Amino acid sequence: MNYDLLIFDMDGVVIDSNVLFHRADDEFFKRRGIAFNQQELLALLSGVHITDGIKMLVDKFKLQGNIEDLQNERMELLRQEYQNNLEYVKGFEDFFKRAQATGIKTCIATSSVDELLELARHRLKLDEKFNGTIFKASDVGNVSKPNPAVFLHAAKQMGVELNRCLVIEDAPKGVQAANTASMYSIGITTGLPKEALFEANMVINSYSEFDLKKLL
Repeated sequence: MNYDLLIFDMDGVVIDSNVLFHRADDEFFKRRGIAFNQQELLALLSGVHITDGIKMLVDKFKLQGNIEDLQNERMELLRQEYQNNLEYVKGFEDFFKRAQATGIKTCIATSSVDELLELARHRLKLDEKFNGTIFKASDVGNVSKPNPAVFLHAAKQMGVELNRCLVIEDAPKGVQAANTASMYSIGITTGLPKEALFEANMVINSYSEFDLKKLL
């Protein structure tokens, strides 16, 4: 095979969390009487650790109040959405079975905050699917993409050379991180249009159109 490891980002790639963030942020901004563009917000925050994200929101929207309180409020809204409404991205489970059948190693490498990751692990039983190979921002000092730290960490832990890794990402910052790590980047348009993922080596619109065997 040309590649030995398939790395999945989590949000928008494995779990269908974009819609949950949209709903949580709708409520967060409604409380403040602030209008916002969802696609613009998604492009801004995709692949960013939530603690960096709230700082970006404060700067962009001139939010008033203690930043820790703002983050806690947004986290509570997200917590409710994850606990009640989180599902897999459409087509992921079938694709994952096809990937496993090829013999390639798999793992998750995410910038998600630990609390939301734990909710996803519990609700969707991610550890059973990935045999516990889930690597996260807190493993590398909560550094956000486009810094490639979490991808580099994942490859090292999985014992695979960087140029033998494939990465599936839905965010421009994640694609940039994969490219910086010398990995083959695959963008998936679960949240943003193809044009936003132009730096990826390949862009797919859905898992159903992705023939992994052709790359391997």
